[in-house]
Amino acid sequence: MALALFCGYVYFMMQFPTGTITLVFTDIQGSSALWEAHGDAFAPVLNAHNTLLRAVAAQWNGIEVKTEGDAFFLVFQNAADAVRFAVAAQNAIASHHWNNLINELDELRVRIGMHSGAPIIDRHPNGETDYFGPVVNRAARVGGAGHGGQIVISNATLELAQNALPPEIVAENLGRHRLKGVGEEILWQINHPQLPARFPPLKTLSGAKHNLPSATSPFVGREKDLEKMLAQLRGPETRLLTLLGFGGHGKTRLALQLAELSMDDFDDGVWWIELEDAHNADEMNNRIAHELRLHLSPQPTVREQLLEFHRDRQMLLVLDNLEQIPDAGRVVLEILQSAPRVKCLVTTRRALEIRPERVIEVAPMPFGEAAQLFTDRARSRVPDFEMNAGNRQDIQELCRRLEGVPLAIELAASRAAVLTPSEMIERLDERFRLLQTRAPDLPPRQRALRGAIDWSYDLLNEEDQALFAQLSVFTGGFTMDAAETICEQFDALEGIAELRRQSLLRAEEVGGKLRFIMLESVRVYAAEKLEDAPDASEIRRAHAAYFAKFAQKRAAQIRTRDEQQALDEFFVERANLDAALRYLCDNKKVKAAPLVLHMQDLLHRMGFWEEARAVLQRGWQIVAVDDRAMRAQLQLRMASLAHDQGEADAQQKAEAALSECENLGDKAGQATALNLLGLLATDQEKPAAARENFEKSLTLREASDHQGRAIALHNLARLASQQKDYDLSRQLYEEALIERRAGGDVRGEAETLGNLGAIAFNRNDSETAQRLYRESLQLRRGLRDRMGIAFMLFNLAEIAEVQGDAKRAVVLYVQSHRLFRELGSPYASAASSALQNLAAHSDFATGRREAEDADWSEWI
Repeated sequence: MALALFCGYVYFMMQFPTGTITLVFTDIQGSSALWEAHGDAFAPVLNAHNTLLRAVAAQWNGIEVKTEGDAFFLVFQNAADAVRFAVAAQNAIASHHWNNLINELDELRVRIGMHSGAPIIDRHPNGETDYFGPVVNRAARVGGAGHGGQIVISNATLELAQNALPPEIVAENLGRHRLKGVGEEILWQINHPQLPARFPPLKTLSGAKHNLPSATSPFVGREKDLEKMLAQLRGPETRLLTLLGFGGHGKTRLALQLAELSMDDFDDGVWWIELEDAHNADEMNNRIAHELRLHLSPQPTVREQLLEFHRDRQMLLVLDNLEQIPDAGRVVLEILQSAPRVKCLVTTRRALEIRPERVIEVAPMPFGEAAQLFTDRARSRVPDFEMNAGNRQDIQELCRRLEGVPLAIELAASRAAVLTPSEMIERLDERFRLLQTRAPDLPPRQRALRGAIDWSYDLLNEEDQALFAQLSVFTGGFTMDAAETICEQFDALEGIAELRRQSLLRAEEVGGKLRFIMLESVRVYAAEKLEDAPDASEIRRAHAAYFAKFAQKRAAQIRTRDEQQALDEFFVERANLDAALRYLCDNKKVKAAPLVLHMQDLLHRMGFWEEARAVLQRGWQIVAVDDRAMRAQLQLRMASLAHDQGEADAQQKAEAALSECENLGDKAGQATALNLLGLLATDQEKPAAARENFEKSLTLREASDHQGRAIALHNLARLASQQKDYDLSRQLYEEALIERRAGGDVRGEAETLGNLGAIAFNRNDSETAQRLYRESLQLRRGLRDRMGIAFMLFNLAEIAEVQGDAKRAVVLYVQSHRLFRELGSPYASAASSALQNLAAHSDFATGRREAEDADWSEWI
């Protein structure tokens, strides 16, 4: 019997290829419609199609696994054979005379897709040989992404086949795509001189492929300019397109319109990066990383992680307002050099002057289009406003006098409720004469724009003018609360409402609150007015004090239930915080040092390591030498950063910080330094030294220092777990959990619960482990901690697998794998391996379907 089984297995293996093979899926485009249109007359066509494909497959050593309707599932031992089969099949289908079977059927269009890997081979319940597992699922998704007449292959297939293909068969990169239920894949189109090469975009999941802001007003005019710009942007020779021009010429609005029209041109999306508040390369890289939702690691640098992220992607980066960044050109050039399929669309007042740059100067609007813009914006203030025979000439003259500058036109249109176009011309003419005498060296367009702002300013009463000047102290916008606190001598609510009506402020909702923003040209104008005001220094001090308190409050929310909200609010106010820090440092204010500490803590927590280091270095320069307590705090944070980034001198810095804290009698500082030394000893595989430092740190913590005690206990528990002392580890984790809860550290509580679950699982107590994992998962959902969610889903999947619930295990593994992949975590491979191990289970396919159809809100 053993021999018979062995021989049967050999026969089975000889008939169907194993190991790394290429799986091919084909089907007829619109087959259902063809059956409906032709009825039974279509049957001969299908039979001819099947005969043709089988003959070509046999020619290239393909094995037919099964057919379903008009769809074929074929396998090939050799990837190059599979590709050559596809080309031969498409040529045969294209040259066949289908109209001999049905008169009106001139062509039959078949899509072919393939992927290579090592699938599971087994017998189907009906007794037939079949392939299963993730490789098959991915191949099927690749097959379903294309269009009739198209050949789409995965990157894995290309790597195996490319060196064995004849020169007339060429692979065209279609970019990275997200395939339903199987994650991302770089897809390629196979081209041949006798086959069509242009097809609609692939039918894949776009996911979150853009973050474009919503337009606040209709796009008016510039249709011809837009068409030319779009053609330029789409040209294969264009990598960097720069919209160049003075503020107020509509560069940003043009860029937004171009980005919207380009959505289908970039497989990995179109991403809007507002850079008005960035002032150097690091800030620029950090802003790009944030908008791309890049998961940052302690090392390497944000710049290096960003370049690696771009490397294989096809996307458009819209970089808005970067003329204030001196080395912006270098940042853009690095991205373009490292990512051959990334394009950049830039708006700036100054060209980047790098080799890939193609510049389009954004000129003022033609007067006819400017008149349309004026009419549209005036109608938003006066609903029945129209351009008619009575006012047409005045509107056109006004637009001419405003030189077609969109900002100036919109400011003028905002007065439509109180002035006619004729009256506007009279007032504007007066302002131009004043402006020419004040600034004769400015070019005409700047004089016209300044005149429009002058005129709007003069229409304000004295109180609103003073408030307008004071509001220029904000950089990057402000909330009503901030304005009312800093500009407390005014009725800020009414004054801001008036400035909004005068179009001197715009508003957008951020985090459930309205945020008010001045256009930069308007803010600069207002800042000039503030320079002449007697209360200028007082307002700047008030601004710095407000944001110092703001940072203090957000830093205190680290390791609490409000941490994520605090970090989000901190990021929104970065520009104001930077301005406050500059003011305090430049004026050598004592409050600068606490702000340095708070900003470092927040930047560190967000993963902006280099910015955190720069803030610390600035603090070190301005803190007095005799302020030993503050300098010790700075040393502690420098040492922590050095550890996180794996620097060789981390030990030396930590020991120096400990020595200084000991000299000062600072027990909390000593405890922090000792905990850091314990982590360093753990990294160096010195468990005895690590334990000693953690225990000393714990001893120094006050009973009320719940967070500090929890950290020390947690680290001791982790150390015990590494040494397989699970009883001690559990005891310490439980003590840490009490401290976490007492201190309100929800993120820490979730982490400790998860670790307790892991100990229970290692001790074969699946029921307890499951309960603890679920508690941790619930907390992590509330924190929007995607990495933590992925870990808990994976751990719960392991328990389901141990308990024999394979279907549930597959669902959970798939969900964890998706999150790990999206976060760029190496743990994605662990989830993939776990799924591979379950692929032969009878419940595998059902579990995959449930995972694909699951409501994501259940998990995140």
